[in-house]
Parts: sequence; structure tokens; C-alpha cells
Amino acid sequence: MSHPIIEKALQDKRTLLSLSESLQILESYGLPVVDYVYIKSPEEATAIKGLSFPVVLKIDSPDIVHKTEAGAVKVGIRDADELKKSIEDMLSRIRRSHPDARINGFVIQEMVRGAQEVIIGGLKDEQFGPVIAFGIGGILVEVLKDVVFEIAPVTPEQALGMIRRIKGYQLLEGYRGLPKANVNLLADIISKASIMFTQLSSFISEMDLNPTFVSSDWVKIADARFKLNV
Repeated sequence: MSHPIIEKALQDKRTLLSLSESLQILESYGLPVVDYVYIKSPEEATAIKGLSFPVVLKIDSPDIVHKTEAGAVKVGIRDADELKKSIEDMLSRIRRSHPDARINGFVIQEMVRGAQEVIIGGLKDEQFGPVIAFGIGGILVEVLKDVVFEIAPVTPEQALGMIRRIKGYQLLEGYRGLPKANVNLLADIISKASIMFTQLSSFISEMDLNPTFVSSDWVKIADARFKLNV
């Protein structure tokens, strides 16, 4: 099973999907993403609808993998004028630092607060095939390396077992004012993501849904990266 977005990217001989493409794939599989608006130019910033400020700005490019390190993310934008100026500044900066990067547009997202950050990942192992990963996410993922793996796809029950196996599980029980994570809902989302990754694994070698935000009531995926088989 493939997907039109993936087919187009493979025709273009690309190795990565852009953020907007990745979010569209997640939505097509019924996975929850943060509220967002996609625009192509700074001029559109003053007319965005459906989002309340403050917002998060991210560049939409298949050539910029680590957006934070590249200065391609800005959080806490307070109004439309600041958003337009932020887009202009980001565009100028990226064109200097990544002159060959294809810039499709900009993703404007709701600013999620009061939630825990986790990572849901996928990779294609030579021996076991599709594998699903779960762990503590956000900026701590590289530091803590608190990730567990299972052969995909997994059931919600198996996903719940993965959640409880990470060393930082106590954090999800509520820590320093953060809400207790709805682990049952999170397990359902991990299961759905594992099914999606398994179905697309002939075309996708890696999946990185980080950060995925989880609160007591909901789960929302804020960023996604898909690496293609080429």
C-alpha cells in the first residue's frame, strides 16, 4: 500500500517528506495532529483563520531535517504582524544558511502547553522488518535515550506494555505540575501509528513523530519526519 504524497516524492527522487506532507499522511490515517494552517508566503500571515495566538512557526521544506538547529522554528508568536515579520526573517536566514533548500511554505501551529512530550518512531530492521518505537520525547530524546521497541504492528495492549516499560514511565504519571498522561489513549495512537508504518514500510524506512504531546484528555502530534526508500 502506498500514498499519493509518497508516490510523488519518490517520483521526484526525494529521500524525505516535508512537514506539511507528513502531517497530511498522518491525518489520512486518522492520527491526531495539532491544529495548523499552511501558507506559502509571508503576505498570507495576516489572514490566517482557525488558530488562536500565540502560535508556532515552522518552515516547510523536504531538505531541512532538524528544523530547530537550523533556526526554522519559532514559538510564542503573539499576533499576525509578528508572524509576518517572523516568516520574513526566517526565510532570509534559511536562504543564507541553506541556499539550496527547497522551501514550499510555512506551517503555523497552535502552541501546545500543559502536556507531556513523547516520541513515537518507526524503523525497518533487516532481520525483523517494521519496528515501532516509543519513549520520552522532545529535546530530551537524544539525552535520555529512553526508548523501547516492538515488532510492528502492535495492539493497544502491547503498546500499553511499551509505555510501562520505559524508564521514565513515572513522568507520565504526573511530574512537577504536568498532567497525568492518558496512557490508554496514547496506547491506541501508538497502535494506529504502528499499523500505518507497517502498511507504508515498503516505501518508508524511518518514521519520527516527535514531539507527540499527551495530556489527561488528548494526544496531538506536533512534528513528523518520514524517510523514504529510494
